[in-house]
Amino acid sequence: MKRFLPLLVLISISINAQTHRFIYDLVYRPDSASTEVRKTNYYLDINPEESFYYERPFFVSDSIEKASGRRIFSGKPSDLLSRNLKTGQYVLYSIQSFDIYQLKDTPQISWKIEKETKTFSSLQLQKAITRFGGRNWTAWFSKDFPFQEGPYKFHGLPGMIVEIYDDQKNYHFTLNKSQNFTDTQLNSIYINAKGRGVEIPYSKYRSMLLSYYSDPLKFINSGQTEINEDHKLGLDDGRVIYKPEELRQYGIEEQQRIRKYNNPIELDRAVRYPEIKK
Repeated sequence: MKRFLPLLVLISISINAQTHRFIYDLVYRPDSASTEVRKTNYYLDINPEESFYYERPFFVSDSIEKASGRRIFSGKPSDLLSRNLKTGQYVLYSIQSFDIYQLKDTPQISWKIEKETKTFSSLQLQKAITRFGGRNWTAWFSKDFPFQEGPYKFHGLPGMIVEIYDDQKNYHFTLNKSQNFTDTQLNSIYINAKGRGVEIPYSKYRSMLLSYYSDPLKFINSGQTEINEDHKLGLDDGRVIYKPEELRQYGIEEQQRIRKYNNPIELDRAVRYPEIKK
């Protein structure tokens, strides 16, 4: 059951709260040509000066580290996103193998607020539409929250975005839960990424992704790692490569995966990967 704090409770708590956390359910299609959908949770932490947006595995890993002192990451690393609430600048921290890159962006989203309203749980929502990232979006926002934020880079409405989806049903965010914390919540993985991340433009980042696609085995072929009886390669799907002759098939499968699951929120920034040469 989805539960929200009543307006009066939210206002009384928000006076002393340093972090306001909003947890979204996301249903999305990793492959736009398929009807297959996946589900995950994203966290949006709004602090006094910055907001942070990250997938649930980062929350789990951070909780384990704070409780035990051990850094154990559960799941495949995804990107972290922060926003300076004063300047409006977003920083995307892209984790690629052992490297972290910072991509800065200050998107201007032009909303059209409509008269249509609806009730969701105990909240009164109002409709707004926009075009962003090459997609048409419908958002439902609530003035019951004292914020103008939302999931990913969506912001700027006179209220909190409770639900947002595109007209092709590729992405659908729904607010599941809100929490308030008297202490500022800072994710340890974000702190590490902020300290290590190297700033690059999107053009260079796109070139890097294309370079990896053209040779997914570059880190092996360049001698950075070795496959033999003592050094095995573990894959994200649980498989283990034991022999050098298995690498070629892995490279082909990795290229196929990249081309298939190439359906980012900002469609106009999707990398156009060439067809695989056989």
